[in-house]
Amino acid sequence: MQAQEFRQFTLATGPSPRWIAVADLNHDGNPDIVVANAGSENSDSGTIAVFLGDGLGGFRPAPRSPFPAGHLPNDIAIGDMNGDGNLDLVVANHQSPYLRIFLGDGHGTFHLAPGSPIDVHSYPHPHGVVVGDFNSDGKLDAATDSWGNNQIEILFGDGTGRLRTPGTFFPTGQRPYERLRTADFNHDGHADIVTTNLDDSTVSILLGDGRGNFRNAPDSPFPAGAKPWQIAVDDLNGDGNADLIVIPYQRDITAPDQNGVTVLLGDGAGRFKPMPGSPLPLGDCRGPNSVGAGNLGDASSHAIVVACAESRTMRIYQRGAEGHFNARDLPIAGGWGSVAIAHLTHDSRSAIITANADAGTITIYFPK
Repeated sequence: MQAQEFRQFTLATGPSPRWIAVADLNHDGNPDIVVANAGSENSDSGTIAVFLGDGLGGFRPAPRSPFPAGHLPNDIAIGDMNGDGNLDLVVANHQSPYLRIFLGDGHGTFHLAPGSPIDVHSYPHPHGVVVGDFNSDGKLDAATDSWGNNQIEILFGDGTGRLRTPGTFFPTGQRPYERLRTADFNHDGHADIVTTNLDDSTVSILLGDGRGNFRNAPDSPFPAGAKPWQIAVDDLNGDGNADLIVIPYQRDITAPDQNGVTVLLGDGAGRFKPMPGSPLPLGDCRGPNSVGAGNLGDASSHAIVVACAESRTMRIYQRGAEGHFNARDLPIAGGWGSVAIAHLTHDSRSAIITANADAGTITIYFPK
């Protein structure tokens, strides 16, 4: 298989960019990029940078970007929280008790919603955030982790950009420390949630009933390799079911062979089993800190990308003609940022985006 080549494009973001989200924020049909800049760990200097895309690979800062986002913005969810037809941002502020909602004006500009920041009573503080209509009332809700007591918290939205607190708590595995994500894992039309459980080396699949309640899927939690930390959701094998891609918290693993990417294939009923060949060895990747998945080639070609903070590389796994994933490493500006795969142009192929925390930039890797 010939190695994929890329054209690189770098944008200045602000201090310590960490997390990336992509959506059409200004209704022009072109994907835009949102970046959470952590700023200084000892202050409320975090910001959000917004870059508006032209659909051809060009990006420009939105008006008033970057804007203040509180202490250590650590995750971004996107949805219409106040029902005005414009996309809004929900941000988890690490090492604080808060979520913040920023309401969009449909032109790429955002302002803090009434009632924000929101003390979500997460113990000891939230790391991740997702949004969905978890109780089927037509208003978007939010979910975050309460990792210190092995729970997630569901906060119901009122349709005006506010969340009702305290939320409702549901049990997970042991220490759902960093990421939760949402998808319909059992095809019942209701949003479900997955958490990575650092201390029992599992992922929990929490099935939603559409009335705001969650229960463990049959056989959940599922083994997910040593010290599962970061996660991506994608249909890797094209069977129409969501699959899970998990990387470890390398600092806590005890053997080199535990430094790998665990791939769990979904059966469409909420159950998961390891993909043949999983885990994929991470090789010389040091400090794996983010994982993304998507299509870098034709519609049937999926790839997995891992950002490696300490080795300042990204490891790209692309499926070869024989069906196995082949790996290679590329240098990146690096630091404790993240990686994402997303459609950014009208090309059928996705691009890779790295958040380069030490450089204050993001770099977009467009497939040639």
